[in-house]
Amino acid sequence: MKKLFFVVVLFFATFSLQQTHAQSLTDLFNGLSKLLGSTQETQKQVVKPVYPSSAELLGTWGYSSPEMIYTGNDTLASIAVSSVKGQIPALANKFGIVPGTINADVTKKSIKAWRGEQKSTASYTYIPSTGQAIITGKFNDQKVILTGTVEVVNGGDLRILFKAKELMTIVSQTSTFKENTSLQMIKEVIDSYPGIQVGAVVKRVAK
Repeated sequence: MKKLFFVVVLFFATFSLQQTHAQSLTDLFNGLSKLLGSTQETQKQVVKPVYPSSAELLGTWGYSSPEMIYTGNDTLASIAVSSVKGQIPALANKFGIVPGTINADVTKKSIKAWRGEQKSTASYTYIPSTGQAIITGKFNDQKVILTGTVEVVNGGDLRILFKAKELMTIVSQTSTFKENTSLQMIKEVIDSYPGIQVGAVVKRVAK
C-alpha cells in the first residue's frame, strides 16, 4: 500500500528539493492575506462530474500525470494552487514518476499496484453514485484508510483525488517531514485551505 500512496505523497515530498519554492508559496499566502484581509469569493463554472461505474473501474491502469486542484472559493488559494500545479510534472520527473512506470490491476475488491519490482495490495470499496472510493491498506506498516473521488476525464481516463489535508496527516508522521521545514510550511498552507486536493490521472492499459 505504501507504493499505492507514492504518487500522491509525491506532491509534498518534491517540495523538499527546493525550499525556495515552499518559502515563496508561504510568502504569497501570507503577503496577499495581509493586503486583502478576508478571503475573496470567486465565481466558478460548475461542471457536473462523471463517475465511472463499478465495472468501468476494473482492469489494468497506468499512471499518466499528477493532479492538483482547489475546490474552495478563496482567490488567494486558487492563485497559489494554479502556480504550483504547473511545476508538479517537472518535479515528478525528478523522482522518476513518469507515464509507464506505475501500474495497478483493479479487481472487484482489491488494487494490486506495482512499480518495477515493488508491489503492494490494498482493498477498496466504491460507491458509483458519488464516485467515492474508500481505500484500505498500509503505510509504514500502519493501517491507513483514505477516501478519494474517482471521475472520468479526457473521454475515458480516470482521475482520483484525495484531500490534501488527510494525506499531509500521513506524511507528517514520517521522519522526513519532521526533519524538513519546507514540508512543514506546506502543511501550514494546506491546513489553512482545506479545499486543496491531490491525486493522479490514470489511463487504461488493459481490461
